[in-house]
Amino acid sequence: MKTTTLVAWISYALFFLFMYASISKLIAFEYYLYDLTRSPLLKTYALTVAIAVPALEFITAALLVPGKTRVFGLASAVILLLLFTGYVLYVLSFTKDRPCTCGGIVRQLTWPQHLVFNLAFLLLAIAGFCLQHISFTLKNKYHEKV
Repeated sequence: MKTTTLVAWISYALFFLFMYASISKLIAFEYYLYDLTRSPLLKTYALTVAIAVPALEFITAALLVPGKTRVFGLASAVILLLLFTGYVLYVLSFTKDRPCTCGGIVRQLTWPQHLVFNLAFLLLAIAGFCLQHISFTLKNKYHEKV
């Protein structure tokens, strides 16, 4: 499989993940905001987070589709997934009350399953970013020689 095809498939998987996550949060916004206010780490910033996270997920999804912005979308996906995974690790390590602030079917996962889910998509995003970066670098080196 060509690298560009693999990066495209990874980008589409991340696109659907972020679109689904952002739309799910917006559809159940009051429920999502309520869960954020119950989060020991996020309660002070609940409204800001409730607005910013779906917006960032939507922007990330939009950056993943076109070829010219894909590298920025993949970088954004890595950053968001690092933050989400860090939050899950924090919740698993330091809290007893664990309200899930996710939307849709992801909400049905246990916290350990959530960690595995996030780590899998984080590794996918890192692989996509690295492959995209390598492909871009090799393409530029080839064009410099020609």
